[in-house]
Amino acid sequence: MRLTLSTKIMLLLQVALCFALASTAVLSYLKMERMVEETVASRFRVVAHGLSGEVEGAVNLGVALNALRNLDEMIQRALVRDLQITGLMLFNDRGEVLGAAGSNAVRGTLPDSWLAAFRRDGQTDRGAKIVDGGSQVLLIGIGNAYGGVAGGVALTYSLDTVRAGIRGTIPELATFGAINLATCYVISMIVVWLVMRRLQRCLRDAAIIVEAAAEGECPVVPPEIAAFAPGLAGFLDRVSTRSGQGTGERKSAPVEVA
Repeated sequence: MRLTLSTKIMLLLQVALCFALASTAVLSYLKMERMVEETVASRFRVVAHGLSGEVEGAVNLGVALNALRNLDEMIQRALVRDLQITGLMLFNDRGEVLGAAGSNAVRGTLPDSWLAAFRRDGQTDRGAKIVDGGSQVLLIGIGNAYGGVAGGVALTYSLDTVRAGIRGTIPELATFGAINLATCYVISMIVVWLVMRRLQRCLRDAAIIVEAAAEGECPVVPPEIAAFAPGLAGFLDRVSTRSGQGTGERKSAPVEVA
């Protein structure tokens, strides 16, 4: 089955439309995932900064970090501020954990990857952030009275849980995407039909005029066709002139008598 020009254009537009909508949906989802993860991380940074500020205040009064007696109490108080926190640790500048709470808390010494991230970005306002398995780790520094680093706060929460919540929105996004695709399909089909209807009519009328000129007639070019094909009138004049020249040559040719 041969496809008409209108059908081919419609199919081409639908393929381009589907690709554009699919690309937009994927990019939007990835952007939304990053935004949600950063929003959640900002929420937990508030908890970590609160604990680090409380400990830093005591350290600036001249109390050594290792000598603080109410570390466990401060950690527990910060931990209950958000039930999604899986681990909260207080450590010194050597990475030794001085106090910890939570099911995912590290005891003893922090992993080397955590310490490397902490030494690189731990003293910034945003702190350090690293992914460890299915957990997100936030590391916030604690300064001492001399402008150095006394230690830091490490907070962990389940990154898999956050991403699972984001993936839960996929069916809703797919539904909206299907509705948008169907709407754009109908609109594009109507627009193409309206445009191609006029185009096909003009092409059909132009073909009839050219056929009439080829048969020796002198067809009149309507204004609509002249606007559609500006060079058609000149083409018909050249065809008419050549046709007249051919007819004159045939009449003036000598007739041989056998």
